[in-house]
Amino acid sequence: MILVPGHKEKGFISNHKPPENKVNQGPDLWAKVAGRALYGIDLQFPGMLCGKILRSPHPHARIKRIDTAGAAALPGVRAILTASDIKQKRYGIVVQDELPLAADRVRYIGDEVAVVAAVDEEKALRALEAIKVEYETLPAVFEPGAALARGAVQIHDHIPGNIAWQRELERGNPDRAFREADLVVENTFSIPSIHPTYLEPIACLALSDYLGNLTVHTALQAPDMVREIMAYVLDLPFSKVRIVGPIMGGGFGGRVYGNLKLYLLSSLLAQRTGLPVKMQLSREEEFSIGRPMIAAELKIKMALRRDGTFLARESEIITDNGAYSAQAPWVTKTLSERNDSVYRIPNIRTRACLAYTNKVPTAQYRAYGNQAANFACESLIDQAAAKLGLDPLAIRLKNCTQAGDTTVHGLKIKSCALKDCLKEAAAMIGWSNRNQNYGYGISAAIHASGSLVANKDFRGASARAVLELDGRVTIFSGEQDYGQGTYGVFTSIAAEVLGLEPGLISLNSRDSLVAPYSQGALANRQTTIGGRAVQLAAVDLKQMIERAASEMAGKPIKMERGCLKSADGSIIELRAVACYHHNRTSGLNLTGVGSYVPPLAEYDETGYGNISVTYSFAAHAAEVEVDRETGAYNIKRIVSVHDSGQIINPLSAGGQVYGGVTQGVGLSCYEGYLFDKGRVVNKTLADYRIPTALDVPDITYHFVETTDPEGPLGAKGLGEVVQVPVPGALANAVADAAGARVTALPITAEKVYRAITKGECRS
Repeated sequence: MILVPGHKEKGFISNHKPPENKVNQGPDLWAKVAGRALYGIDLQFPGMLCGKILRSPHPHARIKRIDTAGAAALPGVRAILTASDIKQKRYGIVVQDELPLAADRVRYIGDEVAVVAAVDEEKALRALEAIKVEYETLPAVFEPGAALARGAVQIHDHIPGNIAWQRELERGNPDRAFREADLVVENTFSIPSIHPTYLEPIACLALSDYLGNLTVHTALQAPDMVREIMAYVLDLPFSKVRIVGPIMGGGFGGRVYGNLKLYLLSSLLAQRTGLPVKMQLSREEEFSIGRPMIAAELKIKMALRRDGTFLARESEIITDNGAYSAQAPWVTKTLSERNDSVYRIPNIRTRACLAYTNKVPTAQYRAYGNQAANFACESLIDQAAAKLGLDPLAIRLKNCTQAGDTTVHGLKIKSCALKDCLKEAAAMIGWSNRNQNYGYGISAAIHASGSLVANKDFRGASARAVLELDGRVTIFSGEQDYGQGTYGVFTSIAAEVLGLEPGLISLNSRDSLVAPYSQGALANRQTTIGGRAVQLAAVDLKQMIERAASEMAGKPIKMERGCLKSADGSIIELRAVACYHHNRTSGLNLTGVGSYVPPLAEYDETGYGNISVTYSFAAHAAEVEVDRETGAYNIKRIVSVHDSGQIINPLSAGGQVYGGVTQGVGLSCYEGYLFDKGRVVNKTLADYRIPTALDVPDITYHFVETTDPEGPLGAKGLGEVVQVPVPGALANAVADAAGARVTALPITAEKVYRAITKGECRS
């Protein structure tokens, strides 16, 4: 153990005070550093029960009989629930294909069959062992191609063909473009399922009171959307479901909805017993049932002129949904279209299909599948450049999207420095003076910054700014911080408007009882949309403070740099104004309200239209060294250049780059689910490899700052787009060094060796 001043065996006390800083890094930072932060896994309540789930050992089977009598007789067991004990409602985020507990069939290894609550974990586990389930095994299907084949076993009777979602999309005239092209290139690419691998496994604690109110303590990126689903499934009024968020141990998209069944089952147990029920996933459960990002196969074809002008792109995409849908339809949609707007491509044809299989259900991971399309499309661009004898940088500069463009899918680009990002990334990596012993790759990306498509009628955010009696300010926002720095950004925005030190501003967002409703931390909404609402609330509060101060002083008062001054130079303290208003109104605080309602998203039934408030851009460049005799390679450097508008919190933004690039290295070089007849084989961190500190290459970043007309103080989102260009840049760099291309992630030494010796490696 490393001892530090103030360390005690049963706790950690730090006397170190946060340094004075003009940028507030958020209230959680020093609690985390000092070891005081409470995560979901730390929560304890008097009389708390432990909940555990009995899961299916089969990928596909009929449930013939469940006997819980032996388990119910065990000491310490307080409740056992099966499908026959509860009122079941089919639910889903996009497709309604799930029940809280499997009723007649299980559809993957890990499907929820029964749930128990006992006085401690040991007794809960013994109860699970005592439950007897009789199964009739059924044929199972594990690959999307087989699932979509005629005569394949049907995984959901009410969804024919095992098709969870599909689309056929055409823009322009791709047939003519391919006929007129000087060059057509095509290839097939694949990526496996990938888990967000947040440090803290998902945990929740549910309480049901005597009035029928349900409170769930769990860390979520979109708590209000989860509240809606829970209220529907549990037949509760929305107002009776409350979610309180402890500090979040990482999210990366995996906690937008988290694990809905865990929340539902803990709530059902709490309602049945009248006691708090805590449930948490083990690391093995996280990998076995924890909703990884979809696996995908992409067949991409491009048409180009001899001078490198892009004419058309055609894509055939099949994604693996697993047994249930969650957000996978949205992920497949994003994967199938977002990358088309990085460049000026006038003609597009896309066929995409999401297939059910008897495997772990999938969901989302940072950037909604955009990184998978980037890997495929950016790899193909380098292939085309090589065939045309063009520089990979030059062909991108010739075709990249620019400010003022309306892309092939109708995205309206108001601010865009992608061309400058490409040039800067190339300059930083030494593109014009490349070392012949290494390989170099470059990649570009776009991502939505404030999506408008989840709900056309609710597309913005709101916030309240309250002047407390001590002169401090509290911001109430429903937007969540899961380590990406939202709180620091929001307090900095409010501080800029009010002219106060950021340390005088605190943020309250984790309790749905008091926080405004929010769509959640997804689609880069936090800074662009949530931050704009905070800005408007702070502006409103400032005006209210000036009015109250003027009334109190009997003369005009203006708020400048946090000070309330009159024309004659006299100064009034903020807390005096706060108390004056509080007394005059018999207890009300001065409260500013900000409601940001973005422009209406106008898109047709095909999805054509402007689907986001604005868009962030990025260009990454990579330098690698490859041993051609073994296929082993070493990533020397990655350069990450971003247009995320005005950077409000430089330290937090830099952290986002380091984290996102590191995760990009993981999915590019190390990660991926391995299955054996539907069973996850690598379900521990010993077997599912993610980059360690020793695996992280030299990362250099730079921000090309633009001023976005929609974002708060000109800012745009950063968190998701930072991961997107990594796979394409690394794949191109490895291909440049090896002289052969790997078309299946992760890029391993074995695949590189096979590509060198046998041609392109697709498996």
